[in-house]
Amino acid sequence: MNYYSHNIGDYAQATMHLSLVEDAIYSRLLRRYYAEEAPIVDDVQQVCRWVGARSEEEREAVNLVLREFFTLEDGYWHNKRADAEIAAYQAKSAKASDSAAKRWGGDAKAKPEECERNANAMPTHSEGNANQEPITNKQETDKEHPPTPRKRGKPKSDVPALSADDLIRLGVPENVAKEYLAVRARKRADLTELALAGIRREADSIGWTLTDALRTCVERSWQSFNAAWIENQTRAAPVRQTNSQRIADWNAELRDVLTEGQRPMEIDMGVIDATR
Repeated sequence: MNYYSHNIGDYAQATMHLSLVEDAIYSRLLRRYYAEEAPIVDDVQQVCRWVGARSEEEREAVNLVLREFFTLEDGYWHNKRADAEIAAYQAKSAKASDSAAKRWGGDAKAKPEECERNANAMPTHSEGNANQEPITNKQETDKEHPPTPRKRGKPKSDVPALSADDLIRLGVPENVAKEYLAVRARKRADLTELALAGIRREADSIGWTLTDALRTCVERSWQSFNAAWIENQTRAAPVRQTNSQRIADWNAELRDVLTEGQRPMEIDMGVIDATR
């Protein structure tokens, strides 16, 4: 046998009291048992050689393990569980061999060794996964509930997407239409009629055209447009008065004073820059 079932929980429960050396000896004896498909011969010296027991302590451990986990019958140490699994394996192999023999039965000249070779190949192939690695709880769950295949790429939508020609027909310049659709393409968001209606509604609320809104989206790499974004930025920006505006305000104030027939005692001329 190239494979045998090893239940970790059962093994740990049965061997938790063993020393490190005893556990290693028991494990090696089981591997030998399954590989040969036969019980352990009652020859302590030979058994010690098989498991690599050299010291007196290791030899004594061999005797302890044999007496605890094996039963001596007719000159051989038997393990009840190993015998049961070997018998089941041999029965399965024999059944596969019979099936192969029936398959080749139509050819009277079929060689017995050829039937045997095919019979041996059948269980090996069917048990190939088990020979490579143990079956875990997760694998058992996956068999009962296979995972849903992963869908690759962007899921298709039933809602038709607008094209650049659709925007051009609404009066949007071609370059603005194409660049805006490119922005949405990078964000994997098709432009639909509903999305465009929302953009137009937001633009109208602040007196902008659709072109103004889309051009701003291109400049700022926005997927959509919200009037509040523009209003917030406008309120946040400080109002800077130019020199001409300051002079105009000063002249208006001076005219008001002269009109009222009052001579200003002091007029703030501002700061004079002598470097110019």
